[in-house]
Amino acid sequence: MYDFSDRVAIVTGSGRGIGKGTALRLAKEGADLIIIDLDKSNADSTANEIKAMGRKAISIVADVSSAREVDRIKKISFENFSKVDFLVNNAGISRYKSILDSTEEDWDQHVDIMAKGTFLMMKAFAGEMMKQKFGRIVNLGSYVAQLNCTTKYFGPYCAAKFGIIGLTQVAAQEFAPFVTVNAVGPGDVATDMMEVEWEQEAGLKNKTAVEVKEEYRVRLLLQEFEMPVDIANAIAHLCSDQARHVTGAHHIVSGGLPYLAKA
Repeated sequence: MYDFSDRVAIVTGSGRGIGKGTALRLAKEGADLIIIDLDKSNADSTANEIKAMGRKAISIVADVSSAREVDRIKKISFENFSKVDFLVNNAGISRYKSILDSTEEDWDQHVDIMAKGTFLMMKAFAGEMMKQKFGRIVNLGSYVAQLNCTTKYFGPYCAAKFGIIGLTQVAAQEFAPFVTVNAVGPGDVATDMMEVEWEQEAGLKNKTAVEVKEEYRVRLLLQEFEMPVDIANAIAHLCSDQARHVTGAHHIVSGGLPYLAKA
């Protein structure tokens, strides 16, 4: 569908889930990849799959919430590739806890990994994109990062995601006209992280994880969970020339959330 040959992309948190789906989708369209993840085994696995597709790929084990680690990511990236065209800030965590039960560590990890990580990665790579007069940055927002769409028991998560949307809108102004900056807001995606969320919620509601999962499914207008490739398709579109006049947007891909299930 797109031609990303001669493009180099970085995807954070790309050892599994949405990040891995996105990396594979960009590689399918011809891009070379820089895989970032905390888990070496997962990062190497994604990179090897991309190499098997005939594309170049390297994996870097790093924590995007650390400025020193992000500087290392930048150094290794430019040692292996002459440029970076696409940056997808996907790394994230999610814990199902009330505000009263959340710890300072819960807050710090959500905000640092997602909001701070997005800030540090954009700060590291946007300048080079502006110099080369081309760049596409896609940040992972969320359907909960919209007015009146927040979800209880996700206080730190919602705060971090709203922060990302604010950063996206400011960055779109500051990095223009050659670099576009957008966000994609997933809903309920069938990933390992969502499975953990359903288990955490089940524990608080005295239900089984299967019951909670079904409650989530039936509230979707499209009646089925999204897959990582559904989010990856939206990200690929925002990286493509077809979206060259889209910037500062938060593109919701949620299967019809948030809506209550019919009685």
